[in-house]
Amino acid sequence: MIRNYASIGTLFLIISAILTAGSNVYYSNQVQNISPFTFTFISFFITALFFHAIQLSNASMRSHNETANVKDMIGINLSTAGVFMSFYFALKYIEPAIVGAIEIGVAPISSLLIARIFHRKLLNKVDVITGLGTFIGSLFLIFATLQGNSGVAFSSIPFAAAGLASAALCGFFAALAAIYSKRLSEAQWSTSMILAHRFYAIIVVSLIISIKQGGLLEQLPSNWAWVLVVSIIGVVLPLYFLQVGIQYSETFFVMMSLSFIPIFTFAFQFFDPRIHTSYHSLLGVTVILGFALFSVYVNNVRHRPIQERKEMAL
Repeated sequence: MIRNYASIGTLFLIISAILTAGSNVYYSNQVQNISPFTFTFISFFITALFFHAIQLSNASMRSHNETANVKDMIGINLSTAGVFMSFYFALKYIEPAIVGAIEIGVAPISSLLIARIFHRKLLNKVDVITGLGTFIGSLFLIFATLQGNSGVAFSSIPFAAAGLASAALCGFFAALAAIYSKRLSEAQWSTSMILAHRFYAIIVVSLIISIKQGGLLEQLPSNWAWVLVVSIIGVVLPLYFLQVGIQYSETFFVMMSLSFIPIFTFAFQFFDPRIHTSYHSLLGVTVILGFALFSVYVNNVRHRPIQERKEMAL
């Protein structure tokens, strides 16, 4: 049964990665004509409405738990805002596969550091090795981008550096979001309940920035169609599958499984004429994917029932 749960978690996480990768490539192309903060506000406003509608349509999902775990709910709101706002900002200036790879390269090592420093947990040596491996792959991609060897040419080093820093920051916030999400799941919050209450901060902050930038109402009429599509296919569905995967998986494994996103993104980039093929990007992404596959294998071994291990030994 435990092994089945691990397999279910892995399946949902991979589906989430595929949907996220495809939408990231499409978004990075379209966002050149719209503010990333305007997109973030509209997209997550739609997402929040969707999951609140699910809550309202099913009375059994509403409970007193929605007012409990206030600290964790605040934590997941702030970390979620950090994840997506930094991620969508980075996509405007950096090759999508590299943005995803840097995020994923930073996230596993961040989750280990958080577990060790703040929760005093002992770290598994294999987790440390895989976490460092993905981090090294991310560093390679950062240097490749700054040297002009990525699939997207950048207009200036400051913009590229800002995009790279945002991608790295996204990885740290992703680790925090996974930890808070796991806590809420363990507190008996349903998947839709968590997703209905985790976007308040990102909606407010992105709206404020959009208003200050100006052009919110002017950008919407010509961009509403693709924003709606990306919101549903690239935000609502991936987040739902990700949350289900988090329920059945350890936080570190969730971070490692997301390493599939960059390789899927790299494949989808062949359909975007704006992005040319970069073998530096492919090498860095492949290194990260290799450690991710190793992590998937280790995760499945850990969740084998003890009886099955004994039978294999016989």
